[in-house]
Amino acid sequence: MLEIKQNDTFVLEENIFLQKISELGKYWVFNIDTGEHYTLNETSYWILEQIAENLPAKNILKDFLENFDVDENQAKVDFGEILTGFLKEGIIKRRVKDEKI
Repeated sequence: MLEIKQNDTFVLEENIFLQKISELGKYWVFNIDTGEHYTLNETSYWILEQIAENLPAKNILKDFLENFDVDENQAKVDFGEILTGFLKEGIIKRRVKDEKI
């Protein structure tokens, strides 16, 4: 698993588009260059929304613990796995320190 640090900040890749139909409980992420798309659960979609708001990983994790009824240790593991998956699939990337938002 890739190491996720508390102060890491992530951004959506430029070719990524999020879509949801809340009323139906349906969530997707689309790669508009390749046409690839993924169906997401509400939690994964929520994390991507937070990343799109340019929040540091530690803030997202804190909000995650406040918004979802999960054990803190399990939440940290799940959060890391979700971010690692998004990184490997090219959905998000680490923001470089001097990179503009």
